[in-house]
Amino acid sequence: MNHQTTPQVDSTNAQDTHSPCLISKLPKEVLLNVFEYLRQEPRSPRCINASRNRDLYHVSLVCRQWNNLAAHICYQSVQFHKVRGVFRFRRVLQDSPHIRKIVRELVLPARLGRKCPSELLDAFEEMTNLVDDLSTLTITIRCIEEKRPLDSGGETSDFVHVVPIEEGRHGNLRSLTIFGDGTTPAKFPVCLTARFVHLTSLVFQGVYLSEPVLADTIPALPNLSHFASVLGNSSMMMDDWLLSCPKLEQLQVAGRQPSSFSPSTDDAPMKLLTQCNLTYLCLSSLGENRIGKWLASCHSLRGLLLDWSVFSNGDPGMFPPFLDNLWIEISPEEVVSLDPFRQNFGENPIAY
Repeated sequence: MNHQTTPQVDSTNAQDTHSPCLISKLPKEVLLNVFEYLRQEPRSPRCINASRNRDLYHVSLVCRQWNNLAAHICYQSVQFHKVRGVFRFRRVLQDSPHIRKIVRELVLPARLGRKCPSELLDAFEEMTNLVDDLSTLTITIRCIEEKRPLDSGGETSDFVHVVPIEEGRHGNLRSLTIFGDGTTPAKFPVCLTARFVHLTSLVFQGVYLSEPVLADTIPALPNLSHFASVLGNSSMMMDDWLLSCPKLEQLQVAGRQPSSFSPSTDDAPMKLLTQCNLTYLCLSSLGENRIGKWLASCHSLRGLLLDWSVFSNGDPGMFPPFLDNLWIEISPEEVVSLDPFRQNFGENPIAY
């Protein structure tokens, strides 16, 4: 029978073996900055589902310290690839109060074009109000029927868009993206202007408003610099109110809009387009193949995004005179040539 003896280890070498490595001596703040680079990845403004970050996951398995730091970074921005993940994370928030303090960005899956189940809307609302202090929120909201009495007797009802945030929560919210159901016209959620005065970005997707939003009845957002309307009538209905927002510089209008929004006419489809100091304008997937002469009067514009079909059918005099950057969306089936560039800009040193 063979006996194996345990080799003797020099005490000096043993001490060196268990001494902390150099990276473990780095301050927590330095490690956090290093791990932040692992989280950074390209994100499409039209896709709310970022790819899974495997690097941070592997970092979290190294040791307890790294696990805590990686968790802090992972939970700062929470996004979901599948609906079932929403319910799992809701349980995490219910069972782990310390996670609620970490979350700053919450991106919930959209159900644009489909009715969102009440159970899912309830989960959205609960999660939004479980976390402590959000700076960015993307959420599908519900429309509720609001009844009110008539002076002549009886009652009538209106539908109202409801932002499911309890009063007093998320007062530091900077960016809000709201998904509607794409079909039900409802009133503008007035609470936005009263509770979230620090908003700098507001995006409505699939939101239809039943009545115009007027500046003399609804206060402006003093810090709003970016507004986007995708598939809905919010850009038209909010034209007067958007004009009253003093810092608005960027406007995006995408997807098919109401028939009253006709960028191909010589008159601008919104007062905002010619009466505001916009520096960036996006007109994308509108179903129009040309832009009217009103665009040339937007002297403040420095950046412009258009479809290829609009750009290639444009007139030489249609573009703003002080444009610095031009972005063009091109679908795979479109044939691209340099002729429209030469026709519209000649030797103008514009970046495109």
